[in-house]
Amino acid sequence: MATFGIDAGTVEELLEALRQVMRPAFREFVFEGEKLKQDIEVLVNDRNIALLDGLKTTLTPFDQVTLLINGTRGFPGG
Repeated sequence: MATFGIDAGTVEELLEALRQVMRPAFREFVFEGEKLKQDIEVLVNDRNIALLDGLKTTLTPFDQVTLLINGTRGFPGG
């Protein structure tokens, strides 16, 4: 688990910032082209952004954003 701070006003801005600062392996693992891979879930303060405003979900300075892989990537049937 990694913890660090990035200034971003929305989840979309945060993901773009991560795309710029993280290694290519991370980008390939999380993104498919310009979009998140289908099995990646994004939580803001433990709430799925699908239940909020999606990528436009507003962030405040002390929000906790979590990226989760939903499934068994790399395993047969996963």
